[in-house]
Amino acid sequence: MHLLDRLNVYLFHYNRLKKWSGNFSKIQGWSSDQSQHARFKVIESATDFHQRSVLDLGCGYAELYDYLSKNHQLAAYTGVDQQHQFLKAAKKRLANESKVCHFVRRDISQFSMKNVDVVVASGSLNYQSRDPEYLTKIINRMYQMANETVIFNLLDSSTFPKQTLLAGYNKKGTLFYCKTLCPNVELIEDYANEDFTIVMRKQAK
Repeated sequence: MHLLDRLNVYLFHYNRLKKWSGNFSKIQGWSSDQSQHARFKVIESATDFHQRSVLDLGCGYAELYDYLSKNHQLAAYTGVDQQHQFLKAAKKRLANESKVCHFVRRDISQFSMKNVDVVVASGSLNYQSRDPEYLTKIINRMYQMANETVIFNLLDSSTFPKQTLLAGYNKKGTLFYCKTLCPNVELIEDYANEDFTIVMRKQAK
């Protein structure tokens, strides 16, 4: 992601940290805990997470780990984010899970990792980019990294109003592109009015 785009994202969350201190959902830009958990529920149902290694791109406070670990024993969880405030809080909060949880401060569009089963991006691909091919590039990168499954959600351009920071995407166009990479692609769109999820499976569910 371009440096100025990254700066816009950083300042957005930095300002929300001051305004919504202690409210993780609001700081990260979610409308509510329920909105975030609705997406987590779809992610959890998309594949088998038991004893899987998970890469969470744009992990925020690593609440996806909390959600998944209620019902699944993960082999490993790696959270990547550019916001040092998020990672600092996540490391402190999950200090007792240090054998499983690892955190990296990095631009998610440039991060690479080998031998990871499931790659997830929840809410982190919706920011505006100066690069018109940003989304396709990062989808391709996620697909190359994953051994089994890629799961990501996006704002739906048909229902989400245009903004200066966030971008909606055409779900049919996104689905079409993903099918050029993967023969087994699922579109899920019945859980939120302004959001859809794509699941790319390299192996059968």
